[in-house]
This record gives sequence, structure tokens and C-alpha cells, in this order.
Amino acid sequence: MNRSDHEMAMARAAHLLPENARQLVDMLTLATTLKLVDAYGGTHFPIPKTARQEGQYFAALAEAVGVDAANKLVKRYGNTRLYVPKCAAALRALRDASIRADYDMSCGELGHNATVNNVLVPKYRLCDRRIEEILSKADELLPVATQGSLF
Repeated sequence: MNRSDHEMAMARAAHLLPENARQLVDMLTLATTLKLVDAYGGTHFPIPKTARQEGQYFAALAEAVGVDAANKLVKRYGNTRLYVPKCAAALRALRDASIRADYDMSCGELGHNATVNNVLVPKYRLCDRRIEEILSKADELLPVATQGSLF
């Protein structure tokens, strides 16, 4: 999945994000919020009172999301501890969608068992039973918006 495909898929998973993550997306962008989640998801991160470049927390924040985004976070949440959600449901839905896409690409050529055991299990580091469960359940991502209704 290339970067633009990943961003489109994440937009389809936005309904699975916690409210505070949606607020961060509105303020920062989806890609920047994902960087913050990747670096500090599941923690309370101390946002410094000012954007002093030499401060350890600002430096860590700027390293994770960039100086511009770190400045926005300081301006909005300065001198607080910001809870950065893990966004587990959205990330799991994205992983599951990726598993289904990989299955669809390989199954015609390799067959079901070979695709599950030789492609999906090693790639996603899940057991074959879990892969089978994922393949059997419905996609949690919202469908891609269409250009208009046919009716």
C-alpha cells in the first residue's frame, strides 16, 4: 500500500478514531496525527508552556511531528498533559483491510491455504486462525465516496 493509498484508507477509518484524535486531525492533518500516535500513542505527553527549541519536551515533540505542528500543539495545549490515543480500532481496521487486499491479490494464483499460511501469516505475524477470522468478517472501513448516486 503506497502512501496515498494509506492516507485514503485512513480517511475511510476516521469514524473509528476517538474524539480527541479527530480533534488532532482537524488541527494538524491526518498524516501528522498518525506520526504523533505512532510516537506517543497511549500516553499522556507533557506539552511545554512555550515553544523553546532547547526544551526536551518540545524537541521530542518536534522530532515526532515537525516544528510547525509542535508549535500548534504548544499554542493549543501548552502547559498541559495531552493524552495521545492509541487509535487501536482504526489501526486494526486498516490492518484487516490490508490483509483482505493481500489475500485477494494472491489467492487466485496460490490458492487459499498457501496464501494464508505462506503469505499472510509471515507478513502480518498472526496465526492462521486469526487470519481466517479477519477474512470472514466484514470490512469496518467506510466505502470510498462515489461521485454521485446512480438513482
